[in-house]
Amino acid sequence: MQNQAKKQKNKRELVYKPYHKGSWWDGGVVKKALKILLYYVMFVFVFVVVGGITTTESPALAWVINVLIIFLCAAMLFVDGTREGESQVMLGEIVHSRLETGKDVPQKDQDRCYHPLKGWVTALCGAALVIVIALAYAVQAKKQVYELQALPDWVTAYEKGGEVMLPLSYYQRSVGITVTDILRIVTRMLIFPFAQVARLYGADGLLLADRLSPLLACIPALGYPLGYLTGPRSRAMVHGDIKTNTKRYQRRQRKAVKARRQRTEKKNELI
Repeated sequence: MQNQAKKQKNKRELVYKPYHKGSWWDGGVVKKALKILLYYVMFVFVFVVVGGITTTESPALAWVINVLIIFLCAAMLFVDGTREGESQVMLGEIVHSRLETGKDVPQKDQDRCYHPLKGWVTALCGAALVIVIALAYAVQAKKQVYELQALPDWVTAYEKGGEVMLPLSYYQRSVGITVTDILRIVTRMLIFPFAQVARLYGADGLLLADRLSPLLACIPALGYPLGYLTGPRSRAMVHGDIKTNTKRYQRRQRKAVKARRQRTEKKNELI
């Protein structure tokens, strides 16, 4: 009973206030989408640097390390989404208050208020380029097999023989880098943690990761809309903290007044 009472006492109070519901699209969506795209550029750098350092041949350890990396990246966008959602709820409260008092509020300010779908739209726009690149490679991805390498020097003497010249000439073909190669490099960098795990399962594992790359690349971006949806609750916690602090201040004031009254009464009794 005491533990339950203590938990209820320490539990933060939630105070929800009415707010104006905005539009799922406003002028700031593009700007925030570009910010998410910049996050992806940073993620690629983190993937390559951290992933290269933490490379392991143990599947279990590889899963733990790379899932943790993905989680931390998604958590960064979650925090950013929560901050933006709370800010837009606060704006919605201001707009609602002004509309209730009959004041004129520009439409663009009304559109900027919180809307549950705005976080998803922003994340989709931010990850659009990533999805397009990954999808372009996924539709043409093939299982990677061993390719012939350069011949040692002692074999070159046999290239002059008629019986072996034609088979050995295959080694002399130079294949330049193709668009598919570029797409594979970029896609593998975007899903580097998953590629690190998939390589431990051979060519079939890498092919599966390539096929699923459009979905895997979206996982970090999911943090933003999930965080954005917590905006109303985050704002309610702020109002709850204000209410709790006000109650504490009033309680301290009442105690101070009561103490002064008692001191005054005691002083009068002594006189």
